[in-house]
Amino acid sequence: MWYAPEKYQRNVKDTNLELLELKGELESKAAKISLAKFLRANLGFTVELISGIKLAPFQEVTLKGFFNRNFNMCVWGRGCGKTFIASVYCFLQCIFEPNTKILIAGPTFRTARFIFQNLEKIVETKGAELLAQAFGAKSKRNDQFEWRINGGSITAIPLSGEKIRGFRANILVLDEYLLLPEETIKTVLMPFLVAPQDMAERIRVREIEDSLIKSGKMEEKDRMVFENKSKMIALSSASYSFENLYKTYKEWMGNIYSDDILDSKYFISQMGFDSVPPDMIDKTIIEEAQSGGSSNSSFQREYCAQFTDGSDSYFSAKKMHECTVPDGEAPHTLVTGNSEKEYILGIDPSFSNSPSSDYFAMSLLELDEGSYTLVHSYAVAGGDLKDHIKYLFYLYKNFNIKMIIIDNAGYQFIDSANESEVFREAGLEIKFFDFNTEKQGIEYDKELKKVKRAYSPKDNIVCFKQIFSSDFLRNANEYLQSCIDHKRIFFASRTGAYGSFFSKVSSAKVPLKMTHFNDIGEMIETQDDLIYQTKKQCALVEVKTTAKGTQSFDLPQHLRRSTSANRARKDNYTTLMLGNWAVKAYNDMKNVKVEEVNATFVPRMID
Repeated sequence: MWYAPEKYQRNVKDTNLELLELKGELESKAAKISLAKFLRANLGFTVELISGIKLAPFQEVTLKGFFNRNFNMCVWGRGCGKTFIASVYCFLQCIFEPNTKILIAGPTFRTARFIFQNLEKIVETKGAELLAQAFGAKSKRNDQFEWRINGGSITAIPLSGEKIRGFRANILVLDEYLLLPEETIKTVLMPFLVAPQDMAERIRVREIEDSLIKSGKMEEKDRMVFENKSKMIALSSASYSFENLYKTYKEWMGNIYSDDILDSKYFISQMGFDSVPPDMIDKTIIEEAQSGGSSNSSFQREYCAQFTDGSDSYFSAKKMHECTVPDGEAPHTLVTGNSEKEYILGIDPSFSNSPSSDYFAMSLLELDEGSYTLVHSYAVAGGDLKDHIKYLFYLYKNFNIKMIIIDNAGYQFIDSANESEVFREAGLEIKFFDFNTEKQGIEYDKELKKVKRAYSPKDNIVCFKQIFSSDFLRNANEYLQSCIDHKRIFFASRTGAYGSFFSKVSSAKVPLKMTHFNDIGEMIETQDDLIYQTKKQCALVEVKTTAKGTQSFDLPQHLRRSTSANRARKDNYTTLMLGNWAVKAYNDMKNVKVEEVNATFVPRMID
């Protein structure tokens, strides 16, 4: 369905009818202009001609919206192809408008590269030989992908850091818009659309006009009116109604229908899976997703492109949002710890090397007076055990870790780490102490005293194993929920969203060889993203009561059935739950009083 207020209803010439009226042979220039008009008016034909791709009607309509509006938003369900249509738009725009500079950005460089790589696939496909001829030199660096085309360029760069602040472009393509920091959008991205990119050309034209007016050959009213050709295209799935995406969506929708705003600059395409031709989306995926209930808020957001309030999850998405430190405020995500702070580490190991396996996950909480904050995370599907060990070593050496909690099912990971070359060369051995956190009352008090005597950071006796009993799972999850509800636990702000934080963190000396990152910028981006992903995992958790009366905390069934590498996971939620429980245990242990035993026996000599 297409909705538009009256100000968008315009009488537009039918280009095809106009071209049909042409008679006889055309001069070379006129023929070229006529061909360009035809190709511009028939985008579906043009795309098929140069790339071999046949567009669906909804895709062609979307492209026309992008071409004719300055502010474009595409809120589509998963699998509807928003990344694909953005890739098609990129090459069409550059072909029709020479010297166009397109900037692709996202919450991470990986996200930005995805559109760029999608474009590469299109160009390299059989049938796209004509399209391939339009492209020139291509360069790929750790922090920038660029492809020259028709005097312009298509460039993917990281959103964080100073690089984007100095970049100039005509078109902004922003993937995963819902994850972009609001401050970055306002202070960095939006100015792109205000400042004209062809200022030198405009000055030259004005100088010529001034000369013609002065000589009487031109009147003031005949000056050229410069068109604003700058565009922003925001791509996203639907979000929660309290997030910035929905705020922008409502604002733009208001501008479209407002009688006070006369310019028709805005275009919004909102489309769920049921609006896509049936043969364009995998039915089994939809059926699997629907098995959790079509009214499920996750299904509504991910596949139906509907905004939800997040109030129906066990861990309230809205409350977690309220527990998130605003961008520009501390604590922010970290790659090295503050020597004056204490940290708690939760570990949920996975020993599979399959990319579709569970994450090997870790969560690091920074303690403060009366509260604590998730500041660093680790999440790798598959991977080599040696790499996980290296990352643990990096964390232990760069953060003042006071306690480690690990899933009892994978405690052997610590043993493997101790036996590894990197640990042995450093003379480091992380040691266990016994801690039954499920005891209650007087027995728990006795346990704390026993633990306090055994616990010794200077001797690296800092790690304990946690058995995932039904009682523990219920208590730990209820405690995490309570900590969120009462704002005892917080989620760090994004380092990449605030210039001074980014500059400080990016200048830190980080042993990247001990991590899986190519550069510090990628590491910062990933940390910012993992904080969001942890909250997302928490919001997906469902609570069910079994026939025996015990509670289970897990992803919805339809998500658990997926075996793809990109499937939903809950391992960072698990490490957050573990870390949160360990903070309680650590504070309880510190606060318990252990009686000092004084020697009262006085030896005597007897003749």
